[in-house]
Amino acid sequence: MFVVTTSHEPSLIEREQAVSIAASLSVPYIERDRSSLDKMYKHYEIDGVLIVTRQGLRYESNGYPSFFFHPNLSVVRLKQWSKGQNDAMVRTANLLEGDHVLDCTLGMGADAIVSSFVTGEKGRVVGLESEPLLACMVSDGLQQYVSGRPAIDAAMRRIEVVNSNYQSYLAQSDGDSFDVVVFDPMFRKTVYGSKAMQSLKPLANPAAVDVESVTHAIRVARKRVLLKERKNSSEFTRLGFTIIHQSSSYAWGVIEK
Repeated sequence: MFVVTTSHEPSLIEREQAVSIAASLSVPYIERDRSSLDKMYKHYEIDGVLIVTRQGLRYESNGYPSFFFHPNLSVVRLKQWSKGQNDAMVRTANLLEGDHVLDCTLGMGADAIVSSFVTGEKGRVVGLESEPLLACMVSDGLQQYVSGRPAIDAAMRRIEVVNSNYQSYLAQSDGDSFDVVVFDPMFRKTVYGSKAMQSLKPLANPAAVDVESVTHAIRVARKRVLLKERKNSSEFTRLGFTIIHQSSSYAWGVIEK
């Protein structure tokens, strides 16, 4: 369980936002006063606190690093792509301007940001996030974060965040309604060297991709279905994907229509 609060001495806007977010997530809003996080954990017997601050939303969970929205490696990837360097996901998906992309595992939004940038204003990117708290934080971040690069900021603003699990969303979607469908689930084994992954871990859905969802994804995609997993993962064989890109730690697999 978690609660929503504010930073110390919040503005009226911050307090109103915190109250609104708490209501939308159906969790308690707690006045911060001067309480420390440790005191809140013990007093309210909670696992985490979503804090509304002037800088944005931040989630604190006892024993884990702070989580807050940041475009992370997507900015680096886009700088490289703009200089003519290949991006593994873009190449695997064969993404083109105007394509429609369904990101079934939004997470921190890196793949969705890259997809939105590459597909441009004529494209469409829908990001599915099954966990309400994570969907709330990433949706807010995509709309509010300023990277200093207008084209990247515009790409973030275009992403449509949907708080839904991909199983039901795919089952209800029309055939050939997206060009590319992407699965990038949490790796079964944690990447301990990644602080971002450690902070995401308590919020994300760790479930493996199921065969039925892949079957629906094939129906929904006009061009390709993608899966990212650890290098040498048995998931590619289990789900019917052909690996077409490998790095030292991960691989992209594809099912072509």
